[in-house]
Amino acid sequence: MELSNVRLSSFLFQATLLLLVVTPAVAQAQITRDDCSTSAPASAGVSVGRSSPYFDFSRGVAGSEAGGSLLVRDGILLAGRTDLPIAGPWRARIEGSTSGWRAERLAYGPSGQVTASDTLGDVAARQLFALVGRQGGRSPVCGYVLAGGGIYSLRYKDAGVRRPGVALTAGLEIPTAHGAVQADVQLHLINTGARYPIASTDALAASVSVGWAYRFRR
Repeated sequence: MELSNVRLSSFLFQATLLLLVVTPAVAQAQITRDDCSTSAPASAGVSVGRSSPYFDFSRGVAGSEAGGSLLVRDGILLAGRTDLPIAGPWRARIEGSTSGWRAERLAYGPSGQVTASDTLGDVAARQLFALVGRQGGRSPVCGYVLAGGGIYSLRYKDAGVRRPGVALTAGLEIPTAHGAVQADVQLHLINTGARYPIASTDALAASVSVGWAYRFRR
């Protein structure tokens, strides 16, 4: 659990830095008129990135009672999304994503050093969520902050958990000839309630991704 907390703190620090850049840009849109303060056309796109889990397995999972510890590694994130204009700088997003996190068992020596590691399989993570937020900044680089929620599903071998949760996103968007390049950081919050095979957690995962979205003509 201590390692998970350290990794989460590191991500939150990076996400805070991005938010400090994006949030003033969103606020600035209230007093400046530019491309970022007006609604953009609807768009659909894909993104790829890195997803970091922040939970621990329940006791007894995958033979952990035999000694050592279990660690869930980062994995590749694949996502598809649709962005929809609401009014002015307000926008909505529907997104679905999938990740695979490798589970490892670590064995330790008498002095506490890692002596061996075994791959035990993958944790399959699926998310479907909707968000609403505000965009702003100065063209051509626009920033946005979104918040919402959805359903999160985790499965490890024959055990699985499905729970509602909250999603927070901060991103930057740069227009291209027929669409836009998008860079996002996301944090997913969920309370599993100590449901096997996942120990109780509030922060499920975080991710950093880059993608491209095609903008439909008005």
